[in-house]
Amino acid sequence: MSLEGDRARAPPPRPAVKRCVAIPASIFVGEDRRLATLRLGLLARYISIFRVEEVVVFGKGDELVVEVLRYAETPPYLRRRLIPLRPALRYAGVVPPLQSPHHPPSPRGRGFSCEYREGVVLSSAGFYSLVDVGLREPVVAEGAGRVGERVTVRLGDRPRIVSRSEVPYYWGYRVVHVPDLRGALKLCERYLKVGTSRLGVPLKEVAGELASTARERGCVALFFGEREKGLFDLAAEEGLNAAEEFDYIVNIAPRQGSFTIRTEEAVPIALALLDFILAD
Repeated sequence: MSLEGDRARAPPPRPAVKRCVAIPASIFVGEDRRLATLRLGLLARYISIFRVEEVVVFGKGDELVVEVLRYAETPPYLRRRLIPLRPALRYAGVVPPLQSPHHPPSPRGRGFSCEYREGVVLSSAGFYSLVDVGLREPVVAEGAGRVGERVTVRLGDRPRIVSRSEVPYYWGYRVVHVPDLRGALKLCERYLKVGTSRLGVPLKEVAGELASTARERGCVALFFGEREKGLFDLAAEEGLNAAEEFDYIVNIAPRQGSFTIRTEEAVPIALALLDFILAD
């Protein structure tokens, strides 16, 4: 079998510079729910491909964005235990698999080979917990946990519950919902805050400086607007001056051939460019 056709390989490391994506909750309001769910599933894949560890959804819009992104990130074998049935997930069946390190492959499938697994605590006594990690039988792991809690388990001769931060690999993303753009900016105050806008400076003009600053800061947050309302519009609605709120505002497609760029299109473009200039 060719190297490209290997069914299993070692998982990727965590990125040296932590990545965060901030998107409006209203990006699919009024659109066909089935198609919107599929597009969100693809967005989840883009986020995972480029090893984003935090997704901030801001605004009152629609629960669809938060619910589908959380559903996509949850390992399939845990969804029945962790994800309650909700109207927003009516079309969850169209969400494509992430194939991330914390989503183990099926017996004949392709995916990353890893000694860690996500699980749900079934019971706990003393310093041990019985955890469903998607194997034939639950495992007894060292460490106390609350019943129903999602945990990370390091397998081996003595399985134990560990912190997600202890996993040396890229281990999925966390979804946080805040009421507005102001809240998203506050949540990301320690990040290098990069806004994306047609009105921004072409990325190539500040790429070197931006990459250097991001490495110094250790974390970078990319902010996106909507198709109809860009970041400048969203900021103005909240009485914010976008030029003052962001460390950089960049144009990721200076000569765009389409009149508008949808949020779910802008995200992979920006992440690919960021990945290229950071080279980590």
